[in-house]
Parts: sequence; C-alpha cells; structure tokens
Amino acid sequence: MSQSEKIKLDAPLTGTIVEWNDEKRYGFVQAGRLRIFLHHRDFAERHKRPAVGDNITFVVGQDPQGRSCAQQAIHVNDGGRITLLNLLVLVALLVLPVLALWRWRVDWRWAVGVSVAISLVAYVTYAQDKQRARKQLWRYSEWDLHLVDLLGGWPGGFLAQRKLRHKCRKFRFQFWFWFTVALYQLIAFDAWQSWRYLRLTSEGASRFVKQLQQRVQGERR
Repeated sequence: MSQSEKIKLDAPLTGTIVEWNDEKRYGFVQAGRLRIFLHHRDFAERHKRPAVGDNITFVVGQDPQGRSCAQQAIHVNDGGRITLLNLLVLVALLVLPVLALWRWRVDWRWAVGVSVAISLVAYVTYAQDKQRARKQLWRYSEWDLHLVDLLGGWPGGFLAQRKLRHKCRKFRFQFWFWFTVALYQLIAFDAWQSWRYLRLTSEGASRFVKQLQQRVQGERR
C-alpha cells in the first residue's frame, strides 16, 4: 500500500473477514480492493469470536513494525438484544418494589414516571460510555454507572448491559451491580412487611447499646 493510500484510508472503513486463523488469532479483511491484515488484539470489542464472513468496521493503522493493519475493529450489526427471558427476569425483579409501593399507597403515576426517567438516564449513560470506549475518549468511571444504578436506574442499566453488550463480562462490575439490585429487593421486601425487619434490627441495636452502657457504668463503679 502506498503512502498516499494510507493517508486516504485513515477514516473508518467497512469490510469482510475473508481469512481467519483461529489458532493464531489473525487473518485478513477485504474492503473493496483493499486486503489488510487483522489481529485479534486490534478489536475494540471482544464479545464475539471473529470468523470468515463477518462484517466489521475498522481504521487503517500500523503495527509496531510499521506495517499496515486494521485497527479499532468492531463487528457490524452484532450488538446484543433484549430477549423475552431478559424481560421476564426484569419483571420478576420489579415485583417486590411494586408490592412495596402498593403497600404504602404511593401514587403509581408518580412512581412510574420517576422510575422510567431514572432508568432512561441510566440507559443513556451506559450508551454514552460505550460510544466513548469505541472512540477512545474520556469515559465515565464504573462508580458513576453504579451511582446511577443505585439512584434507581438499575432497570435501565440491566437492559443496557444486554442490548449494548457493555460491562456484562466484568466480574467486579457485575458483583456491585447485582449487590445494588439485591439491596433494592431487600428494602422493598421490608417495606412490603411494614418495615418489620428494620424495626427488629433497630430494637436489637438499641438493646445492645443499652447493655454496653450498663456494662461501662458497672465497670466505673
């Protein structure tokens, strides 16, 4: 490839993988008359194993030896999807919060409006972080995403992870995400039970503090 061709091909291109060695993790992609080397490490996202016939977008770059190669490769039309099972899981996770709101007679219009709004914010935040990751720009921290989930946007985060294939393979992120979901389930269950367990915990803590104070006063005597 001539130097002039390299300059012209610095914009994103779309091509097809025409050769792939799964053992050595490299192959070639064809974009028009351009046939260029592609290595697995040069994929911007690695949620799918490359195969012959896959369509990808990429930019032309150089490897450490100065040879032209495809970089920032992304599979085309290979995003995730929200399945019926995903929706059923989400509905199941919303049962306890809905029961808690019904128990305390919260205006359902207000509750639905706020929940949908926060979930949309969460979905958009995940989507923006995904786009920034692809463009190698400044990104939201994982704790920013956790915060929007904790503020009530976890249903939107749940759907975004599956639709966008974002953060769904990172164990630490998933641990804190599901910790947030479990926390909401526990709070909702207790609210549905008229805060029975919160009162028991509070009473137990109060008895413990009193016993501790009595013991300290006894030792002072």
